[in-house]
Amino acid sequence: MIDESNPAGRLHKILVSAKRFPDQKKVREVWATVLAVDSDDAIVTKAVVELYSLSHEIQSLIKMNDQLNHELYLASFVGIDKALIPLNLGTNWQVVKVHLTDEALTRLQFCAEELSRFYAEESLSEDELNEVIQKTEALFDAVYSSSLPDSLRLSLLEEVERLRSAITMYRIKGAKGLKEALQGTIGAVVVNQDELKLVSKDNYEVIKRLGELIDKMDAFTARALKIKKLVNQPIRYLLKRASEPDQEPFNDEDQATEA
Repeated sequence: MIDESNPAGRLHKILVSAKRFPDQKKVREVWATVLAVDSDDAIVTKAVVELYSLSHEIQSLIKMNDQLNHELYLASFVGIDKALIPLNLGTNWQVVKVHLTDEALTRLQFCAEELSRFYAEESLSEDELNEVIQKTEALFDAVYSSSLPDSLRLSLLEEVERLRSAITMYRIKGAKGLKEALQGTIGAVVVNQDELKLVSKDNYEVIKRLGELIDKMDAFTARALKIKKLVNQPIRYLLKRASEPDQEPFNDEDQATEA
């Protein structure tokens, strides 16, 4: 069985699914369906570019192992890359499909098997992803309808959109993409901590949902990547203080006491 949790396994699964589509389908329709994104040209293009980046990530990982015959493992990636870039969404699928040969997919399968020896990632279930999606949409609605200052509201909406994109790209980038987006959101919380504190009394729902989403994504990515949680005591304390308007502003001395 192919390990679909590592980059090569994910790419193999996606390309095998894509290859099943009939020749007369449009490229746009195939990629939108396989990657579960809207059929808007810009969105599909962005998703396929991420797929192209995944291909090169796999090649880099294989090249890191000096014990492997790189030429043997990577010989078919020229064809795979041609299937991804350049991208003409209006052409028939057969123009792309011709590059997804059985040989290319078999070599990709070998890459997945090799990467599984040192690259381990636990996949998140559909239920877990749906829970994150629901919390993300709830946060977006709360921020959008809030009384936050325009600059802060825009900043938080940008972070929600970053998280949305990472969730959409999960099939391609895996938990690594979720982790990168989460790091950006945590950074935004730290940068805006003073302003969040000032407006928390009238926007408690936003702070609450922000904390819930960060906690949930942190738990998922930590488990999937087998790493420590990103949200350490200082960040948890910051969110707690921001949701308690009667408390004094957050400072290093308080953090040390709480820890």
